[in-house]
Amino acid sequence: MKIYSPPSVDTLNTFHALPEMYLVLSPSFHILTASDLYLSSTYRSRMAIEGKYIFDIFPNNPDDSGFEAVEILRAALSEVVQTNSANAMPILRYDLEDLSTHQFVERYWSISHTAVFDADGQLSYIIQLVKEVTELVLESNLVKQQKVDQQKSLIEIEQLNGERELMDKKLTKTLKELRETNLYLEEKVKRRTDSLKLSEEKYRNLIEQSPVAMQVFRGEDMVFEVVNEAMLTFLGKEPDIIGKTLFEGVPEIVGQPIVNVLYNVYRTGVPFELMGEEVILERNGQKIVGFYDVIYRPVYELGKISGVLGIALDVTHQVSSQRSLAASEQRFRTMAEASDILISTNDAKGNLNYLNHAWVNLTGWQTKDLKDFDWSSFVHPNERAEVEEIFASALTAHSSFFNEFRILDKVGNYRWLRIKGNPIFDGSGNFDGFICSSLDVTEEKQYLLEIQSVNKALIEANESQFLINEKLQQANNKLKLSEENLQSAFNAGELGSCSLDLKTGIADMSGRYRSLYGLPVDGEITWEMVLKSVEPEFIPEVNKVLENAVKFGSPVDSTYAIRHLISGERRWMRVVGKVNQDLHGVNESVYAVVMDVTPQKEDEQRKNDFIAMVSHELKTPVTSITGYLQVLQRLFKNTGDDFTGSVLDKMGRQLTKMTTMINGFLNVSRLESGKIHLDRQRFNFSELLADIEDEYKHIVSTHNIQFTSSEEIILIGDRDKIGHVVNNLISNAVKYSPIHSKILLSCTKANYTLTFSVKDEGEGIPEEDLPHLFDRYYRVQNVEARNIAGFGIGLYLSAEIIKSHSGEIWVESVRGEGSTFYVSLPLNS
Repeated sequence: MKIYSPPSVDTLNTFHALPEMYLVLSPSFHILTASDLYLSSTYRSRMAIEGKYIFDIFPNNPDDSGFEAVEILRAALSEVVQTNSANAMPILRYDLEDLSTHQFVERYWSISHTAVFDADGQLSYIIQLVKEVTELVLESNLVKQQKVDQQKSLIEIEQLNGERELMDKKLTKTLKELRETNLYLEEKVKRRTDSLKLSEEKYRNLIEQSPVAMQVFRGEDMVFEVVNEAMLTFLGKEPDIIGKTLFEGVPEIVGQPIVNVLYNVYRTGVPFELMGEEVILERNGQKIVGFYDVIYRPVYELGKISGVLGIALDVTHQVSSQRSLAASEQRFRTMAEASDILISTNDAKGNLNYLNHAWVNLTGWQTKDLKDFDWSSFVHPNERAEVEEIFASALTAHSSFFNEFRILDKVGNYRWLRIKGNPIFDGSGNFDGFICSSLDVTEEKQYLLEIQSVNKALIEANESQFLINEKLQQANNKLKLSEENLQSAFNAGELGSCSLDLKTGIADMSGRYRSLYGLPVDGEITWEMVLKSVEPEFIPEVNKVLENAVKFGSPVDSTYAIRHLISGERRWMRVVGKVNQDLHGVNESVYAVVMDVTPQKEDEQRKNDFIAMVSHELKTPVTSITGYLQVLQRLFKNTGDDFTGSVLDKMGRQLTKMTTMINGFLNVSRLESGKIHLDRQRFNFSELLADIEDEYKHIVSTHNIQFTSSEEIILIGDRDKIGHVVNNLISNAVKYSPIHSKILLSCTKANYTLTFSVKDEGEGIPEEDLPHLFDRYYRVQNVEARNIAGFGIGLYLSAEIIKSHSGEIWVESVRGEGSTFYVSLPLNS
């Protein structure tokens, strides 16, 4: 169903000064406005009639039931609404009430109606053009009556033919009266002609003195007949265009769409209204593009269209502002869509109205589905009340807010988010909603929980040893302090935005971006100015990222260190962005956002240093205890004390677990600090597998481990660390597969590549966990794995070792059938 679109206020105001009797009606026959001449002729005020039903203002004459003027006029108006076409009525007697005496006065009118449509082709309003012809009708009736009297006189002459003399006298008298009547009528016609000339002069004066740009064209060639000063200024022309055709006076208008509309009004008689039409005019020798609201209506003479009245209002500023606002919003959305940061907006009522691509990837929510969307129902029940309270408070106060909570992702898992929202205000200072940026901090939260688990495991495993107990207590205190510091350090930073022109190297940067780098607050910024702040060791990497963006349109995602150009402070920045192409598919610009990740980098370094320190400090006492334990085992080996031997064996296994765990954390720390050492030597990989096979035959009796023999394969690499990877894969297969099931190991060589695999018959790995399996501290959270000890560092460490050997590691798994882990290494490395 189409919605009624009323005319604009400016359009209605245009009718006030027009030199004719105009009444503007809605499709429901309510009065929208009237010309000043109409009001004065009907003795009504604008305030008294606007918004009123026309037949309430002008009812039938109750004293003359023979004239049903209301029904006749209503039928004519209904015809306009039903046919969407103009009509002209025969002269209509429609008596008006004299408001001072409340008596109806006999009046006659010539009435025509014109339908005006909006841009969608729907009837917008009806223009009623009224001309009062009371005097002419009354004069015409008088002439008719005189003709009737004359006819009666002739009949009497025929009947009284015998009385010729008397009849002659009467005839002479009648002819005299007719001459006098003729003279009277000629005088009346002369006065009426003079009145029409005066009306035309008034009509011209009203147009010429109007502050609204107005012009009148005559004839098919559109000759300028009347052009007021406002229209001359609007066209950028002199008064000498009057008398010229449109194309002679304004040659630059040729070929523009507005010309077709003008001629269409002249040929069809249907008025037309253009809103925000683009028009190119020449002013002071330059062609200027502007936007205008234009009204065209036909001008009639003797019932035929003789010209067109044109009215124009300059709305260039409004249209330009709307386009600038749309372009600004598009730039924001482009940068938001290119960002890995979760960016969203809320309206003034708090309803979500935009989510960027990162939000959609995380939650599966779509912007088109946000109407009446209850986002709080996806918040974890434990945090929902607090989240709603904080958001409601910020919404009431129109203030910023900050929070951390869990929210369901699209696969049904809860993810931790850190969100910061800032209020948005429009140009008038009115609150317009929030813009929010969020970070997925699930891994950070999981890491903190893993540290707590490590702390608990260390305390439980060593509570019998006073020295280790003391060391673990110190480690526990330091871990707690580190947890508090790390929690406060991970705050979502403010974002800076930048648009880089890849052709000119000129960057359009926000104030935040400039301040992060120490660049000038004002003025033009080039790529070379940005590079001056980048630390030398990162310049090749930064240039390579930009080169890939220019050549291939690759997304920008780079983390590097800078030296602040003003303070000289070293800071870490992360820049993410998206390449924008022109209409020909050429990469022309990059929209990017930057965030200061210095706190995260510093926290990561402190964490690595701390883990390395704790692991190193624990390694010495654990080694000592292991030595003492081996001495005790030898002492009690031949005593026959089975209980003591069993306890010592259990202690040995626990110490072995602790040693493996400590070495794992120490290796992770070294990897992330770039300090791990690879002892690269030539070795026989087949012999390494044979040694591991022999070792597992003695320590694993619960599974059937089958090695596929292979030919001699020579590798160049760190034998111990590659052996660690193989051991880790076999150990995992033993832990996560049923007792007495088979574990198959195979090794092949092809295309200068060694491929080694470990296949088990376990429950398999869920598909959603496969991409994260080699992430640091990641563990599969299903029922089968819940009761199996581990910290999620074995596969991460294995993957880093293989990568350091220029190899690859991956997994294939089917639920219910088991998993196969693969390692490939180049033979010529």
